[in-house]
Amino acid sequence: MRRERALGRTTARMNRIGLTTLGLVLFAGGGAALARGLGAFGADAARRPLLDGDVVALTEQPWFWPAVAAAGIVVGLLGLSWLLALLRPDRLRRVRLESGHEGVTEMSPRLAGDALARQVGGFPGVRQARAVLRGTLDRPSLDMRITTRDPAEAGAVLNRLRGQAFPDLRATLGLERLPALVRLGFARDRHTRAVH
Repeated sequence: MRRERALGRTTARMNRIGLTTLGLVLFAGGGAALARGLGAFGADAARRPLLDGDVVALTEQPWFWPAVAAAGIVVGLLGLSWLLALLRPDRLRRVRLESGHEGVTEMSPRLAGDALARQVGGFPGVRQARAVLRGTLDRPSLDMRITTRDPAEAGAVLNRLRGQAFPDLRATLGLERLPALVRLGFARDRHTRAVH
């Protein structure tokens, strides 16, 4: 549990350090180019091209542009993997049911979420239910989406969640508390027709 929390803190710290460093480098480069263009380094520097003859000669080497393309691909892949890591929901990888001298019993949180969704989907008035466990091993939370056929049934569904479904899930997972976010939606039954 402590290891996962430490990994989360390390990832957040590395994100902050990386973004701060990149921002400072871009800010310094842009500020220097702007200052040179405005004549802060003298009128001659403002009129001269930004790239001198040695750099231009370097670009004419046969290996230069393939190396630039390879570096661009590497930077693009790193940026894409970082973006995907940020967009990935914080789903649990496993839920620990028991741990002791004999070993550790774990289960997939997806199984627990699917079981809860099936249970809630069987409640009267519920058309669809989805449940996802998020967070960390020591601080899990539940994200649930429920679609009912009628807004009037929402109160009864919420009461059954609090009185039956959530206590069952907490008992199964061995948790004293499990914070939950429930999103309710309403869908009219397809077979219901308005009569005028």
